[in-house]
Amino acid sequence: MHAGMFAIAIGATAIAMVACDSLSPGEPAEPAPTSLPAPAHAAASIDAPVALPPNADGDPPCPAADAWGREPSGAGILVTHWSDDSARVTVLVRTKVGRDQAQRAALNAGELRLFEFPDIEESAVSEVLIMTDTRRCYVSADPAALG
Repeated sequence: MHAGMFAIAIGATAIAMVACDSLSPGEPAEPAPTSLPAPAHAAASIDAPVALPPNADGDPPCPAADAWGREPSGAGILVTHWSDDSARVTVLVRTKVGRDQAQRAALNAGELRLFEFPDIEESAVSEVLIMTDTRRCYVSADPAALG
């Protein structure tokens, strides 16, 4: 087995030496390709993000940094919001039973806020909205924070 590997190594060295000798001193050697390019359709499907559709009211999805899920201690739900600018923010949790709740806060740019809704069970949530003076969007549920 080692003799076969030794023969392959000697053959590869001989090929490399012949290839190097065929170049003139001023010509750089071209590197050999180490991988093949992916087909165009495969590359496009990997790089393209999945765009979520608007909700029933036409609101776009919130940025991925905003999410909601079960509160870790088990009491209600938690909504996470990352503020990209200084603004007054309203988080509205719409429920299936018609008992909606909202919380407001004034946030600075780059501030992360956790809005706690201890009286709302995860199964009762129909939609979570985040509203500022300039935009309104819906928050996607975080699969890792759902039960």
